[in-house]
Amino acid sequence: MSEPYGPPEPGGSTQQPYVPEPRSGAADSPGPVGDPAGPHPKPGPSTPPAARGGDRARPRPAVPRWLSRLPYAFVLCGVAAGLIVVATDHFRRGSMLIAASVFIGALARLVLPESQVGMLAVRRRWLDVFLMTAAAVGITLVAFVAKGTSG
Repeated sequence: MSEPYGPPEPGGSTQQPYVPEPRSGAADSPGPVGDPAGPHPKPGPSTPPAARGGDRARPRPAVPRWLSRLPYAFVLCGVAAGLIVVATDHFRRGSMLIAASVFIGALARLVLPESQVGMLAVRRRWLDVFLMTAAAVGITLVAFVAKGTSG
């Protein structure tokens, strides 16, 4: 084998591997003699800071985390209030309150960006909006079609 790392792979690169040039022990080079990394730049205003693995800059969210949970919390509170109204023997009013809160959740999913809808974002935007709107319409139809108390 004449190749230092084995025969070249078919379709692979034909470039030669990097071999550092030997350095002379001149006084103007700041690195140690035989340093394969080459000359090191002197720190100064044009030298970028050294990259550290643990100090990666994370992108800051557009809104605080608690604010992105508000639409979901609003829908949950509306559904809970509707269930309480249904439990007090006002089926249609409670059902309409549930349907309205689900529809408001669909509007929030449609209008707000992905970073602000929190747990209302389950699937693609159009599918979430369609399913929540269909649920709100279905609950409204059931509220008006079902026999029972008129309140």
